[in-house]
Amino acid sequence: MNGPNMSAAKDRVPVLRVRDLSKHFRQSGGSGGLTAAGRKNTLAAVDGISFDLYRGEILGLLGESGCGKTTLARMLMHLIAPSGGTIVFDGEEVQNMPERQFRKRRGKIQMVFQNPFDCLDPTRRIHGLLEESMKIWHPEMRADERLERIRTMLAECGLGEDSLKKHPKEFSGGQLQRISIARALLAEPKVLVADEIVSALDVPIQNQILQLLLKMKEEHSLTVLFITHDLSVARKVSDRVMVMQDGRIKGIGTPDEVLEGSEDPYIRELARAVFTFAGEG
Repeated sequence: MNGPNMSAAKDRVPVLRVRDLSKHFRQSGGSGGLTAAGRKNTLAAVDGISFDLYRGEILGLLGESGCGKTTLARMLMHLIAPSGGTIVFDGEEVQNMPERQFRKRRGKIQMVFQNPFDCLDPTRRIHGLLEESMKIWHPEMRADERLERIRTMLAECGLGEDSLKKHPKEFSGGQLQRISIARALLAEPKVLVADEIVSALDVPIQNQILQLLLKMKEEHSLTVLFITHDLSVARKVSDRVMVMQDGRIKGIGTPDEVLEGSEDPYIRELARAVFTFAGEG
């Protein structure tokens, strides 16, 4: 597998700009959500983070479970509202945009999840699942145009036309993740949020999915926020990495800049723990 192409973000146009973003959750206990000292009993899941995601790059969001990665992703997807800060997507401030208004933009920011088994209706054939997405995001297309687009995307994702007649249960986890990626890309998104998409797969299958992601990035100028807890995976596919701990960004830059040049104790410990990725010498 070739390394990521740093020239992908050469135009340096941020498709997504996040500034001072935070999310606080009220914790149970105390009196009316207050501590014994009378202060609000809240948890800062995301605590004032800022970053840019540039068009055509893969930005690896690296951190342990519970560090705030998923909360951040849910805010970017407009699934939960932030407690503060701004999210500018494709030139528009969207963090407080009403759902009805944001719905028109939802096709432009798509998400692929860790477990594809939970995201695909087991009672439906793949053709129906993918065509449903096409009807939502491209209602102007005729049925034959939708089918041709679906066939092309499946082929790009390494799946044959015979996949259309099958149900999700007839595929392996890696094949289902390919189908999930195909479904997301059929919307022609400007940003793809990939949330731990290889963590449930065996290492050889991980490699195949990562190769697919890099291929789609090059062929479609795909912009990806790649969420992972695995440093070796993040280094393999990311143009830049962003390390997160306890809701805060500890470092952001190229993998070498962050993981080899940082004086932060957490990042230095993380870098020491890296193991050789399968397939590398």
